[in-house]
Amino acid sequence: MNNPIVFIIDTVFDVVCILFLARFILQASRADFYNPISQGIVKATDPVLRPLRMLIPGFRNLDFAAFFAAWIIKILAHTLSIGIQSQFMPGALVLIGFGLFETLQLLLSVYWWALIGVIVLSFLSPGTYHPGTALLAQVTEPILAPARKLIPPFSGLDFSPILIFLMLNLVREYLLPAIFTSLLT
Repeated sequence: MNNPIVFIIDTVFDVVCILFLARFILQASRADFYNPISQGIVKATDPVLRPLRMLIPGFRNLDFAAFFAAWIIKILAHTLSIGIQSQFMPGALVLIGFGLFETLQLLLSVYWWALIGVIVLSFLSPGTYHPGTALLAQVTEPILAPARKLIPPFSGLDFSPILIFLMLNLVREYLLPAIFTSLLT
């Protein structure tokens, strides 16, 4: 990626995609929607998601409209990037598959960075309240709780994020590429 225009397009589309994935994660983890950060994400994504929910309903606490919006954004970003860089445009199925692959990888990256944030904030400011800290804790707790059952805290230290990091990296670096490579070939 030598083209600065492609870099700018990818960055802008990734930020928008992260907003929709954050909305998906907030609802999936049943985070506090009265949190000011949650309210900002809801206000930013509602104009797109409100009409989209008429076509794509949610299921329990999963907001499929938000995930679908993120997926479409990744498809558009990839299509624009390819259009700028080369004259060859892959088929629609390849674009749809690659968009889903990149959306899932970005979702796992968001969780990875959220875990980093929780760990760093637990060392820097334990026991203090900030809306961002509370939101990160609420978002990561559903994936940390099962790991804590396997690896209980030892001498006041929680080693369960290590297991989650391992699982996230295995899925992101090995499982997803293997699945999508086998599907697209």
